[in-house]
Amino acid sequence: MRAFNLFTLTRTQTHSADFSRLLQALSDRSDRKTVSIHEASSLCALVDRIEQWFTGHPEYPDWIRFLDGFWFSYSIAHISKEFDLLKFSADASSVLNIELKSEDVPEDRIRRQLEQNRYYLSNVSRTIYSFTYVMETDTIYQLKDNKYLQTVTAGSLASVLAKTRFHTWIPENLDRYFRASDYLISPVSTPERLLQGKYFLTNQQWEFRRRILNLITEKEENRSAQPADPPIITLTGSAGTGKTLLLFDLAIVLSRKKEVLFLHGGPLREGHHVLNRRLRNVTLLSGTDPDLSGLRTGLPGQYQAAACTCIMIDEANRLPANLVSALLQEAKKNRIPCILAYDPYSIRSIFSPMEDSEEVIASNQTHTFAFSGNIRINRPIFSFMRNVFSLKEKTEQADYSCIDVLYANNRREEQLLGDYYTALGYTRIDLSSGALPEDELVAQEYECVLIVMDNTFYYDEAMHLCRTGDDSAALSVLYEALTRTRERLAVLITENNTLFSRILQIRTP
Repeated sequence: MRAFNLFTLTRTQTHSADFSRLLQALSDRSDRKTVSIHEASSLCALVDRIEQWFTGHPEYPDWIRFLDGFWFSYSIAHISKEFDLLKFSADASSVLNIELKSEDVPEDRIRRQLEQNRYYLSNVSRTIYSFTYVMETDTIYQLKDNKYLQTVTAGSLASVLAKTRFHTWIPENLDRYFRASDYLISPVSTPERLLQGKYFLTNQQWEFRRRILNLITEKEENRSAQPADPPIITLTGSAGTGKTLLLFDLAIVLSRKKEVLFLHGGPLREGHHVLNRRLRNVTLLSGTDPDLSGLRTGLPGQYQAAACTCIMIDEANRLPANLVSALLQEAKKNRIPCILAYDPYSIRSIFSPMEDSEEVIASNQTHTFAFSGNIRINRPIFSFMRNVFSLKEKTEQADYSCIDVLYANNRREEQLLGDYYTALGYTRIDLSSGALPEDELVAQEYECVLIVMDNTFYYDEAMHLCRTGDDSAALSVLYEALTRTRERLAVLITENNTLFSRILQIRTP
């Protein structure tokens, strides 16, 4: 993908399929983006507005070149964050961002989007110019550095386009300036960013947040009326869809009124303890802590209805079914809303402990919100993972350049390669060892991971990955490790030529 001149694109008819074809040719996109009539019309209207202004100012005879160097509909890899229009100065120190709207929208939505864009762009550029053009009202908005949104004239935008710093620009390979890990907020791995409010929710998270708060607010307003069961809300979605971040965001909002009880389905990590100390009116507990035996028969006194506004459970299907059942019954008795988040697509969902818990949750839930898409997992790694677990899985061919597949003839070579990748910053997860660190992986995220597999792994007749002795725990650890890898993955296979050959064919068909 490369930058191009907006004027050259907008001369074709906006309702024609030629617009999309021309975009692909000018931007050298690897995929065909189908541009909607509204998108094309908005862009054409903006360029016409810019042309009209410059035509009235003859001191800019070569104004068309000011429209050079634009990226249209650029998305940050792996997290699907898309910008309508971007133009970077050649040294990337300055960026111009223009968002397009075909219809009038509330100003708070315009401000929120531009603020979110500035958050992502601030990791690349020091100076950010933020505009939104609304075609229906022919209005241009600018978000100032002090977060003040104001309507401006076309001249304000034109003056930015004409700045000397934008006379040269980044022509190609914009991806090298963006690292998905710079923007992916893990409340547990990076608690300070959550505590400082340095995160943004996706549109889907915002919508779920709004609807969930309405459900709980409605329950609070009707509390003194006819008794009714509280909302039992589930957040489901595959790994990396943003369930945990939304849970913590909701906990922060709800804790402004009363205590929030937050249970985690696995052991608490250091990030959990930081949040437990710093978040006011939020108590984090591990649902697997054997010392919390009181939770198996009912809520401790301080979490009764008079003090607790909500119970939240992350990784809910990892809790024993009887504990989930006891919690939900206690919540119903005291009319306390519950929000339970879990991944129904986990490889472990086929095993009875999690399956039993999911049945209990499903039989009690009153509302469910299913996440789609992905905001954390490295997409090539996710595609690779699906193929590794099932060779018959048909996934779209991805760029697997972030994945290494290695072979060791013996344990000595395995140790040498393992030490080499560890020195490069990879976290080593050995699936051949006796102690499998599944609980250590839950709620964690890693930049680079080295997976070590031995000759106990094989593919059955159905081409599903298996391990000698029906060891499902190792497959569960593999799933957790792969879904928590952000940047790079290495798979080291020891003394198993058949497995190596098949996984290498996934990496390099």
